[in-house]
Amino acid sequence: MANIKERLRNGEALIGTFAVVPSTDSIEILALGGFDFVVLDREHGPHSVEKLQDMVRVAQLHGMGTLVRVPENCEKEILWALDTGADGVLVPMIETASDAANAVKASKYAPIGHRGVALVRSSRYGSLEISSYLNKANEDTFVALQCENTKGLANLEEIASMPGVDMIFFGPFDMSASLGIPGKVDDPKVRDAAARVLDVCKKFGKAAGTFATSADGAARYIKEGFNAVGLGIEAAIYLNAVTSLVKAAKDEAKK
Repeated sequence: MANIKERLRNGEALIGTFAVVPSTDSIEILALGGFDFVVLDREHGPHSVEKLQDMVRVAQLHGMGTLVRVPENCEKEILWALDTGADGVLVPMIETASDAANAVKASKYAPIGHRGVALVRSSRYGSLEISSYLNKANEDTFVALQCENTKGLANLEEIASMPGVDMIFFGPFDMSASLGIPGKVDDPKVRDAAARVLDVCKKFGKAAGTFATSADGAARYIKEGFNAVGLGIEAAIYLNAVTSLVKAAKDEAKK
């Protein structure tokens, strides 16, 4: 199956989710459920690097795209994430063009960047012809940068224009906090910020991503022009499903 970058280039609108539970079984369930991609969340989830690689492997066996949200814009964290063979990285709290450049350089091999070369899963343990692999990895590796505060929003054109940046991912909850209205993601100020992200992405030919907590919210973002939406967090999805199922059974038993 085509990777995330190819599918977006082909004009597909992708629906994914975030994963904070370090479980390969959970990843397999998400894939079987039909998600186009999963964000393996090392910023807020307790994923070890070892477990992360297994989660990437399971997702890819089912044709589900994989991004790793690294805990910070750190060269070593980005290296570890990409060495697992994930399609790409989601880098939080990008505020300046310098931040963007550092993320891209950490994600790409020379001559574009300075990602270290190793005979690990991403290179099929050295079974690929090295020059071809390096070139293809630089082409295919997906770099998504988060715009989640007012400083990043103010510098968004410089960030989005950076070569090697594939997506700007709008974080409505952190943006609402940065705007002084924490949690009010439907406030006009947050909606205006989302529209600004869309406009800048269109101007520079970059994909636009965001996060939604409901199917209606995800559909609205897609209709507005966002190319990819992270629909909820898998732990919350499981909890909501269990809560609804138990409540329905108990309510029916009382009739």
